[in-house]
Amino acid sequence: MRIIIAGAGEVGFHLAKLLSYESQNITLIDSNKESLTYADNHLDIKVLKGDATSISILREAKVDSSDLVIGVTSSETTNITLCLLAKQMGCKKTIARISNIEFIDNKELIRFSEMGIDELISPEELAATEIQLLLNQSAFFDTYEFEAGALIMVGVTLPTGAPFIGKSVKDAANIFPGLHFMPIAMQRFGTQFTLIPRGDTVFKDKDQVYFVTDKEGVDELYKLTGKTKEDIKNVMILGGSKVGFNTARDLCAKKFNVKLIEKNKEKAFDISDRLPNVLVINGDGRNVELLDEESLESMDAFI
Repeated sequence: MRIIIAGAGEVGFHLAKLLSYESQNITLIDSNKESLTYADNHLDIKVLKGDATSISILREAKVDSSDLVIGVTSSETTNITLCLLAKQMGCKKTIARISNIEFIDNKELIRFSEMGIDELISPEELAATEIQLLLNQSAFFDTYEFEAGALIMVGVTLPTGAPFIGKSVKDAANIFPGLHFMPIAMQRFGTQFTLIPRGDTVFKDKDQVYFVTDKEGVDELYKLTGKTKEDIKNVMILGGSKVGFNTARDLCAKKFNVKLIEKNKEKAFDISDRLPNVLVINGDGRNVELLDEESLESMDAFI
């Protein structure tokens, strides 16, 4: 695929890195020369210096023959404008990074696809959602929901004594018939290699295993792995960034008790006004005395 990525920041560089490893044809556009030089020296991609909304730059990037344009600059307006232009100039599909989640909440009303934007993503909102899932499934180190929870992916480290340690995937399926989960990937303890489990793949002690399951299967995984689901209600969040704000907002909506520490006084007061159910503390979260005063030890989770 021919893919154009606008924005050589952390998100853009990471995307370019992952996609280039898949042997995709990547062009990275940014107006910052240093960011582009770093990407050019570390990745097998083409880089273009300039404004991503410049028609001449897009032509030079061959947008008319591109399969995908991804706008992940720090400017929401630039990303949206880029996608509109790219689609008009012949690109097959466009994705825009946004910060205003009202756009995502009202996709059906605004019909962005008719305007030329096929997908909207908000990394801050995705991070807040991931944090929520991790709190809800506290025994697992990774979780992801598909189709509003119809399927759930969970990652768990197999503890010593788990009933299927030493057994192959096929043997485990025979011993525990009717299980509502399936292993899809695993990482051996002490290695960085990911395995795709086959029937003869053996579960080993301290393997990090990813399972796909449904809500019923999550309870089965708790029992079979010996993990305990912690009841989390009191949460302390350090930082009032977009991720911190969105997380606090979403947790309050789920009836969590949330304390948020923000060093910037003006930002702290603004968050307090916008999230009246959150206890906002203006202070430095690196101050041990402050954490003691705010009863860190009584928190169920610290973010």
